[in-house]
Amino acid sequence: MSGRIAPIAGVLLLALQACSSLGPDALSERRPAYNEAIAATNAEQYLAWFVRMRYGLPSSQLAVSSITANVRFRTAAEVQFGFGPGENYVGNLVPFGGGFIYDENPTISYVPVQGEKHLRSLLSPLSMELLGLLLNMNFHPETIFTVLVRRVNGVPNPDFVTDRDQQTDTRFGQMLTLLSLLALADKLTFFESNDDPKRYSVWIHDYAPQHVDSVAELLNLLQIAGIEPNGQDIVLPVVGALRRPTSQSIAIQTRSALDIARIASASVDVPEEDRAAGLTIELPKA
Repeated sequence: MSGRIAPIAGVLLLALQACSSLGPDALSERRPAYNEAIAATNAEQYLAWFVRMRYGLPSSQLAVSSITANVRFRTAAEVQFGFGPGENYVGNLVPFGGGFIYDENPTISYVPVQGEKHLRSLLSPLSMELLGLLLNMNFHPETIFTVLVRRVNGVPNPDFVTDRDQQTDTRFGQMLTLLSLLALADKLTFFESNDDPKRYSVWIHDYAPQHVDSVAELLNLLQIAGIEPNGQDIVLPVVGALRRPTSQSIAIQTRSALDIARIASASVDVPEEDRAAGLTIELPKA
């Protein structure tokens, strides 16, 4: 009997060891798969939203609120014995066998994205905090301002305007060119005040002598009074508002998430027959 117990114990230990190692392996394999599926379906929802918006159709979205993956392991061990004359079973039996079964049963919960909170997030202008974070990353400032900003110190953004008869104001484009030039040269930084978390400023620094003329032109376009670009640091308070509080500050009116969705929807290519039939909504393009 002792000769048979050792192989059986070995099979059981091997099965148990496989179960213990499958836990981390299952996590490393399944978690990226769930994450990839959520990212892909989110992108599909947004794309469908943009297309439906182009056709003037209502839309709704579902958010994944939770994923519970129940994982179950089962092990099995098998021993086969023969009785009677050996010629009746020799070569037909597997003396020892073992294995395990891995079973996963995920439960995914969805919640509809709706209600007053969602509506406010769609219609409210983007925060200065978000604008600052994007500007201080490696994105091109000109692109960020073109998409996210409606006007700066009363100067309107001529891109994506709904009034086709509105006269184009070239000052906004000139302003963005200078902002990008200074930001990419690391001479202009958008920062948050240490004293007030909701207070932001633009810091223009280390610009002399190469960028003095650019700073002077930018201050002129922003209608900043009383500041001469003489090489000293320039700090201009930034507010999210239609009007600036002082002549040495910058008022930025940002777009809402719905505005940005409309911009994305305007880039959707629709069949010409749908456009001719009046099934689509004409949206402004840059």
